[in-house]
Amino acid sequence: MRDHAGQHKLYFLADLIGREGTPVTVLVPDLEENRAFFADKPHVQTCFYRSGNALADAWRKTRVVQEATWSAIWLVGVGLRSYLLRGPRVRNVPLIKDFDEFPSMIESFGPFRRAYLKWIENRMVSQAQGITCASAFLEVSIRKRRPDIGNKLLRLPVAISADEHRIDPDLVQRLRQSAAGRPILLYVGSVSRFYEDQLDEIIQLAEVLRRRGSQAQVHIAGTGPDLEYFKAKAAAAKVGDSLEFVGYVRRQGDLAAHMEAAHVLIFPFPATPFNLSRCPTKAFHYAAANRPVVTNMTGEVASLFGTSALYYPEHNIEALADCCHEALARGHGFDNGIPFGTLTWEGRARQFTDWLAVQGWLPNGSELHAPS
Repeated sequence: MRDHAGQHKLYFLADLIGREGTPVTVLVPDLEENRAFFADKPHVQTCFYRSGNALADAWRKTRVVQEATWSAIWLVGVGLRSYLLRGPRVRNVPLIKDFDEFPSMIESFGPFRRAYLKWIENRMVSQAQGITCASAFLEVSIRKRRPDIGNKLLRLPVAISADEHRIDPDLVQRLRQSAAGRPILLYVGSVSRFYEDQLDEIIQLAEVLRRRGSQAQVHIAGTGPDLEYFKAKAAAAKVGDSLEFVGYVRRQGDLAAHMEAAHVLIFPFPATPFNLSRCPTKAFHYAAANRPVVTNMTGEVASLFGTSALYYPEHNIEALADCCHEALARGHGFDNGIPFGTLTWEGRARQFTDWLAVQGWLPNGSELHAPS
């Protein structure tokens, strides 16, 4: 996986668990970003494999896990590549499956791909001795399929690294100077047709603001394979300087500065089946920024922000613009009331290892954390 919540979950949990002294090994594809992340983390034993087709990857993983003794095996990702074949040496080792989402619920996928994904999801749910999942929707769905799972299912939302949210004051100042006193409404995300509905709403918002004579400027922070396609859409909508494509923004350091410079953060998140199933990392970055958020009352996003966000009816662009103006009127001194510590991987690592300890799935000698 690349640029995926599961990738970052694996990174940060392995790092934090290893720092606590618990033996941890990761098995990841031989990619530059994987080597870069683990290069300075000797407390994590890292095994790399050359990725090929899905069957070859599944076979390589199966062979590697047969070569050692494990207290438990945690599988991240959905698909044949993440499906572990049972062999004699791991037949009695607990398999823990992590679900960030159910990709079979992505409506843009074709019927055959969705059927395959649903089949592999069901296989993984039935195979696992333990399950971690990121949303309430997933927990309810999995418990219906596995009424026997009991306390061997852990709700483990995504999170952010505390190091990612370090604000560069010089960059904040440059961004505010560039805006020349105009309020900034910020949307963060990949510029891809996969998110076309969200990006279309952002372009339409800029169009409405321009028509209303608003001084607010909408920024899209992010890049992707369809950047020119959406720039052409914006040009066709004649949004002028009410919309700016900021381009690529680094997660560590620069993203926090862009959010600090913004007055309002925007997150269209309609109640599609896929959105209900997932727990988007972007929401946790937004929460850490402690800025007014305008979004839809959907799933884990609404659960995270509660009454601190402003909610608009799905796809109602006029209402979206109204909420943005209301958010701007809140002015300085806004506080979403969400403790930063509840948003970070440090808290998730304690939650995860405590749960593993209760199940007896930590290596011998590992200790249960004191309640926090």
